[in-house]
Amino acid sequence: MLHRQRPSSHTAKCRSRIQNKLAALRAATVLHRGGIIAHHTATLPGVAASPRQAGSVNKLVSFKQRHGPFLLLADSLRSATALIRFYSPHLRRLIRESWPGPVTLIVPAKPGLNPICYRQSRVAVRVDASLQTRQLAAASGGLILSSSLNRRGGSTAKPERRLRMRWHRHLDTVLQGPAGTGKASVLLRVWRNDSTTIRP
Repeated sequence: MLHRQRPSSHTAKCRSRIQNKLAALRAATVLHRGGIIAHHTATLPGVAASPRQAGSVNKLVSFKQRHGPFLLLADSLRSATALIRFYSPHLRRLIRESWPGPVTLIVPAKPGLNPICYRQSRVAVRVDASLQTRQLAAASGGLILSSSLNRRGGSTAKPERRLRMRWHRHLDTVLQGPAGTGKASVLLRVWRNDSTTIRP
């Protein structure tokens, strides 16, 4: 009698990564079409939009009930650093030590994105530790806009399928994937050779 061999943990992990990547590609299509999605990051659950699609940005504003600015999540150090207007040795060290990881940097930024990304010519940007989040950003042109998954005054929700039913007028899809820590990222404002901790 033949027995089926159980897949190795390595095979199972590879399969899971492929499934997560395919899910990210499908979610990116929703963003390209002007939608918004609920998704996991390595920190808090988020709601994401495409910074290059006005319809997607408008839906994010409507969902969050505020006019930004919102966090930019980048797929790589290259995409993130392309936003930065000028560097200092301090900023270079922070980038090297912090990304990918749970640290968001507020930095002087180049123009070119939707105005909602900026506050006083600065953007908040992170290269997240979540591989699926980076895959989503890569499939969306290198960047996604993201904010915590809650409406004004509400607690942060989990990206579950039933959430799509609860917020069906706002969310276009829910991206399933590995859950994060549930803790907000460290937030640092960087200027020249100094930085200020905004959120521990």
